[in-house]
Amino acid sequence: MKKVVIQNLLVITSILIVTSCSSDKIKEKINKTGDAAGQAIGEFSSGVKTGVEKSIQPKIEISERLKNNGIAFGKTSISGDTSGTDNVLTAYVIFNEKFNGFLIAKAFDSDSLEMGRVKVAVKGEKDDAKYVEFHFDKRTDISNDSRLLIE
Repeated sequence: MKKVVIQNLLVITSILIVTSCSSDKIKEKINKTGDAAGQAIGEFSSGVKTGVEKSIQPKIEISERLKNNGIAFGKTSISGDTSGTDNVLTAYVIFNEKFNGFLIAKAFDSDSLEMGRVKVAVKGEKDDAKYVEFHFDKRTDISNDSRLLIE
């Protein structure tokens, strides 16, 4: 894709050089063409990044109990610790109501077999929000076909 964009840029630039009358017009047209090509490559790169992030994001479910207690979740991410496996779930927790209790995150493999569980004490006032990390055992490798349940 990138090669095609560059080839098109070269063709357009060549046409502009041949058809232009003055060097100022050439520079202006080259700058406009370069700007357009740069924007296209930037948008392509951004799209690739978004696609990769979506493809490696496992399905995350929130229990009805948490929803009924005013807990909502914003951005979530999966990362690894020093063990070399993706075993850390970071969740942005939004407190729509005061909450003082435990959040339990369970990880399931592609066959729906539980492979990890973490219990974290969480406290938040109404209208607060914060990141909460769930550190699973180093043998829990959360992949894109995993499913996570937070209850």
